[in-house]
Amino acid sequence: MSTVLKNLIELLRLERLDENLYRGSSQDLGLRQVFGGQVVAQALSAAIQTAPRDRILHSCHAYFLSTGDSQHPIIYDVETLRTGRNFTALRIKAIQHNEPICHITASLQIEEQGFDHQSQMPNVGLLDEFMSELDIIRKVADTLPESIREKLTADRPFDIRTKYINNPFKGQKLPPEQFAWVKANGTVSQGHQIQQCLLAYFSDFHPLLTALHPHGKGFLEPGMKVATIDHSIWFHRPFDLNDWLLYAIESNNAYGARGLSRGQIFDRNGKLIATTQQEGLIRLTK
Repeated sequence: MSTVLKNLIELLRLERLDENLYRGSSQDLGLRQVFGGQVVAQALSAAIQTAPRDRILHSCHAYFLSTGDSQHPIIYDVETLRTGRNFTALRIKAIQHNEPICHITASLQIEEQGFDHQSQMPNVGLLDEFMSELDIIRKVADTLPESIREKLTADRPFDIRTKYINNPFKGQKLPPEQFAWVKANGTVSQGHQIQQCLLAYFSDFHPLLTALHPHGKGFLEPGMKVATIDHSIWFHRPFDLNDWLLYAIESNNAYGARGLSRGQIFDRNGKLIATTQQEGLIRLTK
């Protein structure tokens, strides 16, 4: 297991402070604010630890209330809304400086059998035709601001290869879509709990940036303000992050300083393992 992947897994192992109360460290990715994927993944870790052991996470919905501070830990307060024979519903409040920064609801279900159908995996070409995001960034490292160069070029917990590379400092016009192959940078336990938390973390990387594609903007350009408003994930089938997964994203709408993106995540064999939906602020202030 790579050091960065091990560190991320440790980040998701929360400290239990009291019954239904947890604390998680924050990760500085070079942008001062907390990465939204970290908050969602840690909240799901808290939910999984709180729910009955026979329940499997199948959905979560997060609303971001304010910008988190990557220099301080986050408290996760979990409330059980209802536990029935088959489902458990939880509400998780992420707190910093005595103020909520995110509210997350999560639903877990016992394992059941039922009807089975899914969307077809898109034909996006061969994996070898996709570009490594990290390799591209390292090739242009000299052009990056010194203040965030080290963070952007550092090793990552995931190997990510995308169809489109959009310069965050000087965007170009692209189709309102993104296709990203991803797998863990190292070997991770096949337990569904840690796999789901890791996938939740990764799922926040590309949706909002895809909403900028048709407008020819990078999210770090002067005057751009970009922030996630809400993020939802539905987990459908078991998966393994030790093998490649395809994240197919489309942005079907931008209006009122908001962008919307929908994603579908498939395994290499074409099984639909998760669906995401995200809306965020995309505002040009000058």
